[in-house]
Amino acid sequence: MIDEARSGGGRDPRPRFPIGWFKVAAAGEIEPGALVERTFLGQQVVAFRTESGTPAVVSAFCPHLGANLSRGGRVVGESLRCPFHSLRWGVDGRCTGSEYPGDPPYPVRLPAFEAVERFGFLFAWHDPTGGAPTFDVPELELEGWTIPQVTTVPVKAHVETIHENGVDTVHFGVVHGFFLSDPAYDDRGASFHSEFHFATPNFLREGPREITTFFDTDTYGLGYAHSLNTAEVVGLRYRVLLLTTPTTPDTVDFTLVSTVERPPFGAMIGGVDVEEVASFMHRGAVGGVLQDIPIWEGLRHVDHPRLVKGDGPIPRFRHWATQFHPA
Repeated sequence: MIDEARSGGGRDPRPRFPIGWFKVAAAGEIEPGALVERTFLGQQVVAFRTESGTPAVVSAFCPHLGANLSRGGRVVGESLRCPFHSLRWGVDGRCTGSEYPGDPPYPVRLPAFEAVERFGFLFAWHDPTGGAPTFDVPELELEGWTIPQVTTVPVKAHVETIHENGVDTVHFGVVHGFFLSDPAYDDRGASFHSEFHFATPNFLREGPREITTFFDTDTYGLGYAHSLNTAEVVGLRYRVLLLTTPTTPDTVDFTLVSTVERPPFGAMIGGVDVEEVASFMHRGAVGGVLQDIPIWEGLRHVDHPRLVKGDGPIPRFRHWATQFHPA
């Protein structure tokens, strides 16, 4: 008989919906006066932008009689108007008025999330205990970079499994075909830093047959990771952003964003147009994720693994991640 306690076959002890910032929508989806409905950490929410441009994320369901605010609701000035009884809700969840005779006050609040915009995306803070944000999502400079290319895929996996992948040193060679050198890791409060080098055949028209790329990655909470990658010998720098939002208890929306730094002179990198390079890098990043997904979706979490030398700092990463587990 299999000992499930040792094999990891029991209940996954990690929370399905951790604390942190998670992507809700692309900022471009929500023009002033617009709204979208999303599934966000097990609940339906509405992301909207007031007429002055302030973004907000609130519960999709009016606390009055339960109408879905995204189904016929509309932005009126700085509030979201319920389609059922006209109650209007501010970005902080307070009722700002209605069309009832005399406009009587309504004391009940609509659940609202702290929201920020960063590098073209809207993030909301999730904490089931009601705590305020304890860290920020850093902004990124987009000037001088190609237009970000974006791909989103649903993955049936735990969000922590996806980010743990970044410190699983050996899998890069086994799954993706490139072996790491000089790996280094450091937990920095709400962020986990990792860096390493790897060599691949040169896909450009000019330069050496093999190029070495330096990966420099910071993971902030369990909703966002940013890799700044440099292949200095051919003058290539590119970013890969990993935005992971749990939607249902079993599914994560995985958004992969990539962009390439434009060369200081001209529009060529290694004899290839920078836009073509950007498309190639994005296809490569998406292809790597698609290699990982079957493993993630078939994986059974092992709570206390017996690791092999060279596996990478998996226990250290897991200990760091516990700060995002609700108490």
